[in-house]
Amino acid sequence: MRVRYSFSSRHTGRLKNIKKQREKFPNLLRKVIEFSDIILEILDARFIDETRNLVIEEAIKERDKIIIYIFNKIDLIDKEKISKEKLHNLLPYAFISCQEHRGGKYLRNKIKAEAKKINKEKVIVGVIGYPNTGKSSVINLLIGKSSAKTGKEAGFTKGIQKLKLTENIILLDSPGVIPTAKYSSKEIGAIAEHAKVGARTYDRVKDAEMIVARLFRVYTKAFQDFYKLKKDNVEELIEQLGRQKNILKKGNEVDADKTSRVILKDWQEGKISPF
Repeated sequence: MRVRYSFSSRHTGRLKNIKKQREKFPNLLRKVIEFSDIILEILDARFIDETRNLVIEEAIKERDKIIIYIFNKIDLIDKEKISKEKLHNLLPYAFISCQEHRGGKYLRNKIKAEAKKINKEKVIVGVIGYPNTGKSSVINLLIGKSSAKTGKEAGFTKGIQKLKLTENIILLDSPGVIPTAKYSSKEIGAIAEHAKVGARTYDRVKDAEMIVARLFRVYTKAFQDFYKLKKDNVEELIEQLGRQKNILKKGNEVDADKTSRVILKDWQEGKISPF
């Protein structure tokens, strides 16, 4: 399923287009924001700025609703490396590792504490975030069972799902969304940014080789350490890895596209650590 929508902005100073972008909110996401008293924004702990959605955050704050920032995939980064200033500006927050089943109890208690401040019989908690930041997995961790469908494909969860956390707290799940303009962009920088955080999956992106080249340029040592190949340029890395894994075309040539997708898959699954 292709992701059709989204509204992420990485740069805190670029809010002048918020009003224009807000008008394009997909209906499901708009409903989640309107119905909810508390919003959980699921972020990738490795790439917090890249997975924040300033447009949506502003809309939520304008409605005087609570945002709890969820730093998921904390098992893939030492949380001590996350700037204290950044954390201070994103209160309240919770660290989560769905892979290692850590943080669920703390987050449940945090939600209950915030819910007590709201004078309502039923408190609605909306869950939003980029594709593949782990929204459905966080819900599963909170509920304690496979309550929401999960999958590797970006944007897998369809529609709004209503799930009971407690007798008086209801969770609303929403589709993963990224900016329409950015998703449709053919600019390799925008595509690479989304591939970096998994919003565009390795099997769906175009120009996988160029995306890997951009990642390699920034995170050279991470690639060298994981593959144990001390190559200084991405072409040599793809060539040697393709031969090692026998990813070849006719004529005994390395299939650079397929090899690049293998590399991108390793990256998106967190096997290659940039930190």
